[in-house]
Amino acid sequence: MLESLLERINQQEFALLSEDIKSSLADHHRWMQRINLAIASREPIQEHSFIGEDAHLHCHFGVWLRSILEDEGFKNDVFSDIDELHQQLHEQARDLLTSFSQTQQFDAEQYSQVLDTQRLFFNTVLQVLEFSVISTNQFDPTTKLMNRRSVHTILANEKHRMQISEGASCCIAIGDIDKFKDFNDQYGHDLGDQVLEHVASTFNDTIRRHDSVARFGGEEFLFVLPDMTIQEASKALERVRKKLASSPFDHQGSPLTITASFGVTQLCRYCDINGSIKRADVALYNAKNRGRNKTVCVDAKRLIEDLKLCTVDPSPEELEALIENHCVIAEL
Repeated sequence: MLESLLERINQQEFALLSEDIKSSLADHHRWMQRINLAIASREPIQEHSFIGEDAHLHCHFGVWLRSILEDEGFKNDVFSDIDELHQQLHEQARDLLTSFSQTQQFDAEQYSQVLDTQRLFFNTVLQVLEFSVISTNQFDPTTKLMNRRSVHTILANEKHRMQISEGASCCIAIGDIDKFKDFNDQYGHDLGDQVLEHVASTFNDTIRRHDSVARFGGEEFLFVLPDMTIQEASKALERVRKKLASSPFDHQGSPLTITASFGVTQLCRYCDINGSIKRADVALYNAKNRGRNKTVCVDAKRLIEDLKLCTVDPSPEELEALIENHCVIAEL
């Protein structure tokens, strides 16, 4: 469930999420300690932050949770579950404190309900904390994009989404910086890293928020584009390509033009994920062979129709040649 967050928030946001959860939970732990102390010392609590009907909106955790629920980037059922448990915890605590204040009698059953809800609430929040801490380390340190391992999680989630929903679709693309070795050879690896950062930033700023781009290895980047047709994805990557080509990198006051080539195809509902990546890779090298700084697409649906006409399964070499025949240069 939480893996969908990888598509929408970045490394910095995951790190901030971890810190916010830790400070908010610590505050709620102190809130619970205050309730325990009040019961043990038989001193009723009359403060609005404990017995008010909207107390859950004013505690530190509640204020933080409202900001999360209002942010489209964090849209996920787990936060709705946490919100429900948080409200329930406050309601049960209010009932316990109100009853205790009125009767001066300790209700063990009510207290047990509060503890059970608190335990479930804390465990659910800690799952998000654990995921956020792990996810912070699933990003490439140079580009700050997702790394190869984490983008495979996104691909698996998209494939599953397509399998359970007939109307769902997803395209992928591989982008490769043109003549990247020349930057390293001529200017050194430090500038090469700066170029990677520049390209990654340009890519990330040009795609939609719910799209994903990851550093796939070396100077290669993999894009995941949910709910796009091959035509829409090809145009989207053309915009990315043109944006990069028109955004020179400043090196000691001199602009360096950086371009990239792209291969685009669909993620298939029932095909192997690596097979889809292979198609994108063949399209990418077709773009390189056609002079670089181009976007080439392969329509998997048309390719599959041709494969159905084969009397025997093609060899890897024959399949690659067939994919090559389906390579088309994209245009806006």
